[in-house]
Amino acid sequence: MYLSPADIRQTRLTTLDNLLAASQIWVDASGRFAELGLRAGRQALDDGREHLEELVAQTPLRIELPPLERLAAWRGDSAEWMREAFEIIGDAQQGILATARDQVAALDTILMRQMDRAALSADATGEAAIDHVRHAIREAEAGFNELTDAAARGTDLVEEQIRQVSEAIAPETDPAPRSRRTRS
Repeated sequence: MYLSPADIRQTRLTTLDNLLAASQIWVDASGRFAELGLRAGRQALDDGREHLEELVAQTPLRIELPPLERLAAWRGDSAEWMREAFEIIGDAQQGILATARDQVAALDTILMRQMDRAALSADATGEAAIDHVRHAIREAEAGFNELTDAAARGTDLVEEQIRQVSEAIAPETDPAPRSRRTRS
């Protein structure tokens, strides 16, 4: 059993490509987070400046809570930023899962080639053992693929839940007063 120089070269290139892809996923996610943070920060500063200008314009000066509409808008903005943050995380997770799947497939391919080469010089008992190893490798890859699929579905479910929460706490056009009655 041996790895040819071409096998080694191709496996290394594939591994490096997958590492580069994983790094690029996190670089992109970091850029998206930075942009989201800048947007949220700018909006918070603008809203704070507006509120300060309103306070300064009052005579006599009365420090009051911002109007309910403004609080509802801030709540909606926060919900949207939270949704976007989880979307960024979800996209990165999906990309990493796909990259991991590609890397495992590349390693399994080279391992299967080695099994094929070993089977060429094996006796009947060795060939049966190699077939069992091949089967185990295929089963392990199928199991890994099922796990990555389940993780991807889990990420999708979390994103959907975050979207629903964001919509639930987004501002309404006419906020209804809340009842102060406790539930029993």
